[in-house]
Amino acid sequence: MRYEEFKESFTNEMIVRMYGSGIDVFPEEVTKVNQTLDALSFRPEGNNIGTLLYLEDLYEQHENGRSVVDLVENARQTMTERLREIPSLPQIDHDFIEENLYLTVVNADMNRGYLAGVPHEILEDMAVVPRVKISEEASFAVKNEMLTHYGFSREDLLQAAHANMETLEFICNDLGAVLMGFGMSSPVPDSPSESVYVLTNPSGIDGAAAILSDKAMKDARAMIGEDFLILPSSRHEVLLVPRSSHMSIKELTDMVREVNRTVVDTKDLLSDHVYRYNSRSGSIKMLEPKAEVPEKKPSLPPVLM
Repeated sequence: MRYEEFKESFTNEMIVRMYGSGIDVFPEEVTKVNQTLDALSFRPEGNNIGTLLYLEDLYEQHENGRSVVDLVENARQTMTERLREIPSLPQIDHDFIEENLYLTVVNADMNRGYLAGVPHEILEDMAVVPRVKISEEASFAVKNEMLTHYGFSREDLLQAAHANMETLEFICNDLGAVLMGFGMSSPVPDSPSESVYVLTNPSGIDGAAAILSDKAMKDARAMIGEDFLILPSSRHEVLLVPRSSHMSIKELTDMVREVNRTVVDTKDLLSDHVYRYNSRSGSIKMLEPKAEVPEKKPSLPPVLM
């Protein structure tokens, strides 16, 4: 069965199964970071809050042998239980949004459609997008149409979100320590990973936004002992390499691009480029490999720009 046929069959069967349950079911195309997905939205009648079921994952299960009827029945039970567990929402108003704003970073080119509907700003080839945290497990993106409703200008919203980023916790650790924490062996002596650091947040979700926190970057600079290069490992974390690293910008860029093509899930991809952090100006600048001119002066200490 082709995907479109599966989507129609599954949707129709689910609507029939949920009829009379007090839960509305309707198809929805969901635009998320780096992707647009087909979903079914489940909401209690008369309620604007519900939960989503994504169809692409179910189709993969169907291709692996599960019948549509089996998938529908399992989904019906799962969605019903999930709706029972949805917590009541806090009062969403101007003050709540201002207090709970934070920032994320996404690939600008891959998200042109998504960015057209949300306030954002551009940082090199990335876009900075505000979200509002509802709970430890839930948040929502601020849409353009919400600005007037909640009394924000685009500039005020972004300014508040930037200010909040300085109050959040971010974590910078040596890559070797991180690998050992996952039960992996420590890097061998002289391995490049001995001078690589991981910067993220405690949850490990949207942790690459640490580069937007002046405090997080200064703390990382103090730990590393010099200015550094930023390798966008994914939307969830970045790797930091000291400026004195023996690896060229081309080598680092090639490594980022290879990892993006072979390891990083498309939905988590952030950028194919390497960036330089300048602690004097607090700026982040994208570097092009072709502009890299090797400096062969091993007897001299590296000069911080």
